[in-house]
Amino acid sequence: MSNQMYDYEISRDNQSLPSFWYSLNNSCAPHFHSALELIYVRSGTMEATLNGKFYCVQGGELLLVPSYTVHRFLTPVKSETLVMIIPLSYIPSFQKILAGQNFSLCQIFNNSLNKEVARCMRRCCELQQKTPDSTAIRGYIHVILALLTENIPLEDKSTKDDDALVRNILSYLNNNYKNSLSLKSIADEFGYSASRFSHIFNKHVGCSISEYINALRCRQVAGMLLDGEKSITQAAMSAGFNSMRTFYRAFMHVFGVSPSKYVDVFKENDALRHSANKSVNQP
Repeated sequence: MSNQMYDYEISRDNQSLPSFWYSLNNSCAPHFHSALELIYVRSGTMEATLNGKFYCVQGGELLLVPSYTVHRFLTPVKSETLVMIIPLSYIPSFQKILAGQNFSLCQIFNNSLNKEVARCMRRCCELQQKTPDSTAIRGYIHVILALLTENIPLEDKSTKDDDALVRNILSYLNNNYKNSLSLKSIADEFGYSASRFSHIFNKHVGCSISEYINALRCRQVAGMLLDGEKSITQAAMSAGFNSMRTFYRAFMHVFGVSPSKYVDVFKENDALRHSANKSVNQP
């Protein structure tokens, strides 16, 4: 199994085709990418933070994640979602529209609009299993974006220094998380005091910088364990941990189970997260 799925999700920018999947208990560490992301919550509740703003998305609601928006997802109890990632290069006509504008709303409550978008997303998910780059998928995506642009006002993009800073920090951490890092050393790298730097990071990302670094390391360890490359201790140390006690505590915090248990249940959970639920005919 490739470790790419555990890499920082800016790697999605290398993908030229859209992707769709059903997700059970959707959650992810803070990240960003240039692709447009849509999430339809089929049931339950999913919590999201977009550029520091909190959203509680209920069943039947739609969440739009604009390009280069730092976002993270959490499921407090249970959620079932349908996720769509669209590279803007795949839709050049809309790429021009969204180049200098964003949707003015991220959380959509319009029930009829959401149902129609979800129907198109579900159809794309079904078609993807047979022909990933079919003309039909491209057509459904244009319908989805047409529905959104007709019903949700667009507004000019605003460039905020803190947003750009956080994206740069996340890129830096993705490239350096295996090294010895501290709040002070990272703050110095970006020319901020430790207190100011910590405030900006917590506000936009929703966790401390140490929690985020440990999450990156844990995902790297998870990939190595699933590949069977190394023992738990070897994987933890190579990912940047210098204490097994810290590693086990961080792994439990990120995944909710021990490393050995994670390996045991991964295949079943992965199938639930990343493949269509064929027993469900409606979103």
